[in-house]
Amino acid sequence: MNVPLRKPDYAPLVILFLAVAIVAIGCSNDTTEFPKLVFVDSPDCADLNRQSLPVTNLTLNSNVASAEVAVEVAGTSSQRAQGLMCRESVPSGTGMLFTYDTDFSDGFWMKNTYVPLEILYIDSSRSIVDKIFMAPCPRGDLSDGDWEVKCATEAVNYVPKSSWRYTLELPAEWLDQQELSDIAEIGGTASWD
Repeated sequence: MNVPLRKPDYAPLVILFLAVAIVAIGCSNDTTEFPKLVFVDSPDCADLNRQSLPVTNLTLNSNVASAEVAVEVAGTSSQRAQGLMCRESVPSGTGMLFTYDTDFSDGFWMKNTYVPLEILYIDSSRSIVDKIFMAPCPRGDLSDGDWEVKCATEAVNYVPKSSWRYTLELPAEWLDQQELSDIAEIGGTASWD
């Protein structure tokens, strides 16, 4: 007796596959999550932009360890001028990448910056050329002019050994926690899109 062969019914499998794919796509998040920004309550911070900058993931590499950090990218002069000023904190695993079109040899200052930071100076080939700890420069009862002089005087300690094209500001001691404290001395690199 010949029994006609039935075609397999793939419809339930196709529906199941599509349902799983839709759920997976809905649960994926291609954007980098970044913590909510919190600013200090100070008259010196009244006119600052309180919006998050574009965010990307940056990877720090050394022959000892590597770590990924979510960074805001300061790519315009106004974004770079504000930087991390007036932030109440810089959460662990986050920072700010400052990008430029030319090389520089001067350093940064900490006026109106309320949290201790470590800055990585990065050359045009994305090699880390220096790492410097930067302390807040509190205003106290100083006039505007005296405060600027104080912060500019302290900033002489933040000038790197070599010229640089990019800088990365991170919470102080975060690099130590990632076993990257010597990243500038051992030929560390940074990569990002």
